[in-house]
Amino acid sequence: MKMAFKNILRNKRRSFLTALSLFVASFVVVALYGYVQGFLNGTKEAVINLETGHITIARTEYLRKRVFLPVDELIEEPSPIIHNLLKFKEVKLVAPRIKFTALISRDNTTKPAYVMAIDPEKEKSTINIKSRIITGSGNLESGFILGKELANSLKINPGDTLIILSRTTLGGLNGIKLPVSGIANFGMSTLNRSFILMSLKHARKLLKTKEGASEILLFLQNDKQIPELKTKLKLPPDLDAKSYMELLGTFGVYFKLAGVFYGFIYILIIGLATFAIINTMTVAVFERLREIGTLKAIGMTDNEVFMLFGMEGTMLGALGGFFGSLLGLLFAYGLSIKGINVESILKNTAFPMPYIIRPEANFKVFLFAFLLTLIISALSSVFPALYARKLTPQEALRQV
Repeated sequence: MKMAFKNILRNKRRSFLTALSLFVASFVVVALYGYVQGFLNGTKEAVINLETGHITIARTEYLRKRVFLPVDELIEEPSPIIHNLLKFKEVKLVAPRIKFTALISRDNTTKPAYVMAIDPEKEKSTINIKSRIITGSGNLESGFILGKELANSLKINPGDTLIILSRTTLGGLNGIKLPVSGIANFGMSTLNRSFILMSLKHARKLLKTKEGASEILLFLQNDKQIPELKTKLKLPPDLDAKSYMELLGTFGVYFKLAGVFYGFIYILIIGLATFAIINTMTVAVFERLREIGTLKAIGMTDNEVFMLFGMEGTMLGALGGFFGSLLGLLFAYGLSIKGINVESILKNTAFPMPYIIRPEANFKVFLFAFLLTLIISALSSVFPALYARKLTPQEALRQV
């Protein structure tokens, strides 16, 4: 080991370039994984928190026509159902919501809007209103919040009073006047263009329903519990439960394909990183065939030569792999706090993707990248050494 360490220090330039290539390979493996997982997890989290929960419970007919958000298919008495759902240990939160389409009018300008009504006290952790507000407040008790692009199109400011018109549960039309509490960036283009957030109290008054809810959303400890919990649910015959992936429909297929695509890209990057490591270490050893001949000529045995180069490769792999993986982990962690803003790219897309991507800092991936670099670099230096050990000192010395 001592001699291997001295050899690394003796040719600093070669050792530095070799370690640098290993550093870059391990950094890319960790950083790319963090970005890919951050994108997929961020999209899933946005869909679950803003749209579906982990499981959505609604009337069967409502789920069939959910794309139209029918207001005549409400769950009229959700309280007993919510009480029973809270008994399941997997359930973290049960949140009733009302969703419907409406017209929002100011002066002579009218725009269509997608309205979602929530219980603001229950859903502090899901919607996270305070962090989304750009101007105004997040107070839903006295007013409502709308997406920034919708507000810009109507030239609305906090404090302005608007008329919201909608079809009621009885089939007629109704309207209410409400002040704008705040303007928000909901982090998704589809919501910023047409989204209104209000309290259940105001929505029920507008729709003329006493206690009704379009959907009852279940938020679980984690999404792995969804299949098991769905089998446990004992719902009234006119109600059904759907997971978030079932409700996404075509977007769910795209989401799965995105996971497969990014998985393939990640495997390809690992392959390229492995190839780069093997190429670098192999060249580094073959460049030293004459040195191997000299070592044999002064009495070093084949096994000693083999162990020397294997040890050098392992030490360089450990050095480059550790620091590259560590920097990749710290890089992902730093970006997970600040986030990567891709609003300019996504603001015109219809896919429900968040504007802010927060890469995932995963310690297991750090270990994987470090061990991958360590093992591949060790093996890559061993195979040329196996070739070299078969050469006589005279043959090795004749190598260019």
